[in-house]
Amino acid sequence: MCPRESRWAAVGLAGVMLAGLCGPAAAAPPPVSSPVSPPVSSPVSSPSTPARLWQVVNAAQAQGFAGEVLVADADSVWFEHAVGLARRQPDVAHKTGAVWRWGSVSKQVTVTLAMQLVDAGLLKLDDKLAERWPAFQAPGAAQITVRNLMQHTSGLAHPDNSPRDADGVWSFYRRKGPPWQPEALAFCAGPATAVPGERFRYGDCDTLVLAGLVEHLTGQTIPQLMQQRLAQPLKLRSLRLNEGRTRAMAVAMDAAGQPVPQPVMATYGAAGAMEGTARDLLAFDRALLAGRLVSTASRQAMWTGEPKWGYAALGVWAFTTPITGCAERLELIERRGYVGGIQARNIIVPARGVMVVMFSNQADFDFGEIWQGRGMSHDILAAALCASAAGTAAPLPR
Repeated sequence: MCPRESRWAAVGLAGVMLAGLCGPAAAAPPPVSSPVSPPVSSPVSSPSTPARLWQVVNAAQAQGFAGEVLVADADSVWFEHAVGLARRQPDVAHKTGAVWRWGSVSKQVTVTLAMQLVDAGLLKLDDKLAERWPAFQAPGAAQITVRNLMQHTSGLAHPDNSPRDADGVWSFYRRKGPPWQPEALAFCAGPATAVPGERFRYGDCDTLVLAGLVEHLTGQTIPQLMQQRLAQPLKLRSLRLNEGRTRAMAVAMDAAGQPVPQPVMATYGAAGAMEGTARDLLAFDRALLAGRLVSTASRQAMWTGEPKWGYAALGVWAFTTPITGCAERLELIERRGYVGGIQARNIIVPARGVMVVMFSNQADFDFGEIWQGRGMSHDILAAALCASAAGTAAPLPR
């Protein structure tokens, strides 16, 4: 789930999404997408890179940012700092190494687990849901493909069709349990919202059903698969699925410093309830980029954006864009998250071998749009990648 979902809109003839935090926004046509280039050897951070990154973070903090920022390549961490308050009364400052809600970055992880089944020959992207999981009987299941689930074109029922409570939270995310999954899947098997493959509509049911399919095919739960296929081999000590009790420290706050109304975190399941540190998310990114998690072909499929769906790829958005100070356009893999006011940004620059991980507990903070050349996300990339390459000073943050 991403913030302000009620304000999302399909824009333009291509049905490009969105005015929210789930992919490149649609105020203008997004940049041209191209196949992801193989990673090159990691660039070397210049001595001035941390100072430039501090400039950006300080400017963002002045505009309301509070949270953690991590910039790294395959071999070293270039910048790792936390600023602002994690909670109030009593005031507790953010610190690096804290556990964060990953929000919809969970979808990127779940798609990766599913693509491992593709690599093992147990699943194909064009497999029909009804054929592989007959017990899940949703309208259109005979036409819904695995790719539709990963790319949010399934036409399944949508959580924001459930009633809202007095706090504005959809009842789907206020369900009590455990177990939460059977009730969620029953909802997702409800009335369809579109013909499969007809249009893009971002929602959690796609990923929850994908997770159910993975569990059906493997005979293991998503938490078990997370441990066996990710946490243990990559030594991710903090990664877990919230199944009723959070370990995240930060309290989400609005622009006035007031706590944000909270959903029941565990109801997001494999679509948004994963938690962990920024370092563990970095380790996941590094392993994905290095080919340790999925094959090159599967990663290529995951990281090829579809223009008519607003450059949505499989579990992420993939697009190319100019960055201020860089001579060339950069290919970016971007995954965003927002659950209960906690924001996440996970950005991979494949050709440079660089990754940016950011979290904030400021629900209203605007990270901006990279492809529009504005905001903290763009300026972090410009400071990290472009100023030293161009031999000039980084542009002042806006």
